[in-house]
Amino acid sequence: MSGALAGLRVLDLTTERAWLSGRVLADLGAQVTLVEPPGGDPARLDRRAGAPPGRPNPAWPAFNRGKRSVTLDLARLGARELFLRLARAADVVIESYERETLQGRGLGHAALSAVNPRLVLVSVTPFGRTGPYAGHAAADLVVAATGGAVWTNGDPDRPPVRISSGQYFLHAAAEAVVHTLAAVRHARRTGQGQHVDVSAQLATIRTLMNAVPGPYTDGSVVDRASFGAPVPGQPYRHLFGCRDGHVLATVPFGPGPAGYVAWLRDEGFLPPALAAYDAGRLGSPTLAADDPSFPGLLTGALAAYFLTETKAELTRKALARRLMVAPVNTVPDLMADEQLAARGYFLTTGDLRVPGVWARLPASPLAGGGHVAGPGADNETVWRDEAGLSAEELSRHRGEGTI
Repeated sequence: MSGALAGLRVLDLTTERAWLSGRVLADLGAQVTLVEPPGGDPARLDRRAGAPPGRPNPAWPAFNRGKRSVTLDLARLGARELFLRLARAADVVIESYERETLQGRGLGHAALSAVNPRLVLVSVTPFGRTGPYAGHAAADLVVAATGGAVWTNGDPDRPPVRISSGQYFLHAAAEAVVHTLAAVRHARRTGQGQHVDVSAQLATIRTLMNAVPGPYTDGSVVDRASFGAPVPGQPYRHLFGCRDGHVLATVPFGPGPAGYVAWLRDEGFLPPALAAYDAGRLGSPTLAADDPSFPGLLTGALAAYFLTETKAELTRKALARRLMVAPVNTVPDLMADEQLAARGYFLTTGDLRVPGVWARLPASPLAGGGHVAGPGADNETVWRDEAGLSAEELSRHRGEGTI
């Protein structure tokens, strides 16, 4: 094992909401071991509506490659002592049970610390382990709503809406990695571990840090704004349809309105009303305020022209003019993106292409790849060589359904 975190040993008891934590630590070089129920985590299978029975969950290899796997039924008698054997040699335990599941099984922070004072226990939950909401169940949408993120999404004259896919437990899982590393550093310096308590609601609020201070500083409250539509302070529409999808165009930046007017003129899409604006007016920083009709004239002409070109053509032409136009990429677009290909971002795991490493550390490269371990693939190595079970003990626990 190589990487910046080589030698760090992590036991991963997370549910799907915090798989990312272990994945990032594994990419950084930590030895991450999934602890699954015998037969494997049910989340290995695709549970989406309409999925054929038995189809693998495509998210599993994306988040769990590069991790080892052992099996242990924590609900069974005798499992507590077996888990404590693993904890004695671990640096970190990460879990994301909504309720105090580990505590109820005698595996809370106090019990783990008794066998390994340096151990860091990390809990990723919807609302944290304290407060009136502690222990409440919550899906990603509930976290987004209670964290304020839903309020900022959608049109101002309509009810708020959710984003298309769950994001906010991912924010919490990423936050957990940062706090885990801080706690590990503290443990190595002092010999004392601690319980890291991560709230997904609070992690969501951190994504709104440009909005949260408003009421306390100048009394402003950020409201919903239609994506791509004019809003107060930004009078130019910036989301446009094109031949094969959509592009984003930010008029005020770079050469500004003059650059877009020149582009429309060269393409034969400049209407007479816009042709009447001279360079002096187009270069004025107060043009939109002085002439409120101008943003609509310009973006209307851009909308007509953009419909005749593809995303790739518009992006290429805009970059040549130093104008800020970008494609609104779909997932297939991302898979074919030349920038991502140049960085070798996507990796092939079996029949799937999955996201790879997000950064480059030349002196301690991120692992990125890694196989996808089957349920209990590392039972022999972990339970016998590392936890010290004899062949007879391992066989007995298997027969009892504990391992």
